Amino acid sequence: MTKTLKGKVSLLYLSLVILIAVVGITASVNLFKLSRAIDGLMISNYKSINAANMMMEAIERQDSAALLYINVDTQKGKELFTNNSEAFFKWYNVDSNNITEKGEKDIVNAIKTSYTRYMKLFLDLEEIRSQQGISKANEFFSTEMSREFINTKNELRQLSVLNEKSMFKSKDEATKNAQDSMYLVLGISTVAFIGGFAVSRYFTDRFLKPITFLTQTMKMVKAGDLKQEADILVKDEIGELSAEFNNMTKRLQQYEQSTMGNLLAEKNKSVAIVKCISDPLVFLDTEYRIILLNDAFEKIFNVSEEVLTNKHFLEGIRNGEIFDFISGTFKSGSETEQKIFAVKANREDYYFNIIVTTVKDNNANLSGIIAVFQNVTHLKELEKIRTDFIATISHEFKTPLTSIVMGTDILSDEGVGHLNDDQKQIIKAIREDSDRLTKLVNDLLELTRIESGKAIFKIKEYAIDDIIECAVKPFYQIAEQQDKTLYFKCKEDMPHVIADFEKITWVLNNLISNALKYTNAGDEISVTARVDKDNMMCVTVKDTGLGIPEEYIDNIFEKFVQVKDADFEVRGTGLGLAVVREIIEAHHGRIWCESRLDVGSSFSFTLNMAGRNKY
Repeated sequence: MTKTLKGKVSLLYLSLVILIAVVGITASVNLFKLSRAIDGLMISNYKSINAANMMMEAIERQDSAALLYINVDTQKGKELFTNNSEAFFKWYNVDSNNITEKGEKDIVNAIKTSYTRYMKLFLDLEEIRSQQGISKANEFFSTEMSREFINTKNELRQLSVLNEKSMFKSKDEATKNAQDSMYLVLGISTVAFIGGFAVSRYFTDRFLKPITFLTQTMKMVKAGDLKQEADILVKDEIGELSAEFNNMTKRLQQYEQSTMGNLLAEKNKSVAIVKCISDPLVFLDTEYRIILLNDAFEKIFNVSEEVLTNKHFLEGIRNGEIFDFISGTFKSGSETEQKIFAVKANREDYYFNIIVTTVKDNNANLSGIIAVFQNVTHLKELEKIRTDFIATISHEFKTPLTSIVMGTDILSDEGVGHLNDDQKQIIKAIREDSDRLTKLVNDLLELTRIESGKAIFKIKEYAIDDIIECAVKPFYQIAEQQDKTLYFKCKEDMPHVIADFEKITWVLNNLISNALKYTNAGDEISVTARVDKDNMMCVTVKDTGLGIPEEYIDNIFEKFVQVKDADFEVRGTGLGLAVVREIIEAHHGRIWCESRLDVGSSFSFTLNMAGRNKY
């Protein structure tokens, strides 16, 4: 049995189990005795003490009820006295059925006798109160009833004291038993501890000595010395393990000689490719420690790969926003995420489109992070030039457009001469085109301000129904003139939203205006508000009009997108919805469209509610 490691360990554990069993049995026996003593302490005596206290409380309430009966309200006093009498007898029955101590029965009988006299005195009190008046009743109460009340309370105190003494006596016995048990278990445990430690130490050293030698050999092999061999000291399982380990090191030597060159070549090739990438690149492990940097990263951020290797990302790049983006992508488990950041490095301003890609091993477990800093600074500069150009052109357009509108208004009013019908039609066409150009210019200016970050948002807390009502009101008369139904519905006491009142009103104006353009007589347009499943306020403008072809729904919010269809008349500039999207996204909301041809369209957007302010 002892020729194998399993047999040796089993023999050792058997000895320890026997010692533990002896200690456990001794402890169990003594704990059983102790539990019996505790049962006597906590159950019977406590039950009697509790009953005595409850009877004391009941008779004290009866005493108060008697005074209430005499001086205030006879009916209420008598009712209170009777109710507490029932409570007194309830607890009296509990105690009379729980007599465990010598002399307790005599006290219980005395309580019953005294309390019975007290109850009879209350009957006498009722007769005195009704025949001789309040003064005599008070005198009777102060003498006869109070004396019997005190006697009953004294008997109840004797009952409590008797059971308390018994409890303390049981406590002392339990304490003594506990101490005796403690000393006995402690003595046996000490013997078992010392004996078990000595036996286990001896056999453990003997059993583990071959394992210690094998472990030392493994460490040297791990360090790269594959020529090491483990000594075979015993012929048990450890001996077999040592022999197999020696075979393994021989195979590793052969494998290293055949594959090491190829692995090193591939690694060097991969590193060379990374180093040659023109955009900054950093490779991190799962603890966000830097594993590899390329030359572009070192140059732009003025850091050294040699210094930062195995150090945390924030030690090299002190930018919390970029780190939060990288760590958030890694924690979400997403394969790739990208976002543009403004970064100041080497005293220069850059814009990087940071592309974060998570790396997985063969078991699909996350093993690292690659972050590529795509330099888009020149694109941002071009975007600024374009935005400035559009803003300048739009401003230049406004002055002549204003003059054209004013001129057409003067001509239409025939302030400078009479117009014939053809001239009126021409002036009307000029005015309509001027209005379209004016709206286009205003939309361009609004979009430019939002994109450049110069638009001022007055974010406050507003009632959503106030915003909707303000937006819908100007369109009621237009809808009525076109024989269309326009209405809005909103539940009462809707939560307030955090928004710019003017900007959201502009959004709704644009959506309602579009709905009026693309609906026919008899159609309906509704504006509704509700709280969605993400605890956001969702506002919807829905119509039963022409609808939008499916191929245009995904890009309807892009700039200058217009529906071009043989059966679909273009009635807008294609810029309003782009402005709408920019405003909603600036409010940290989202906007989307659902539509079917000849059925209608539904435009919905979300806003943060009060209490979820992200600004």
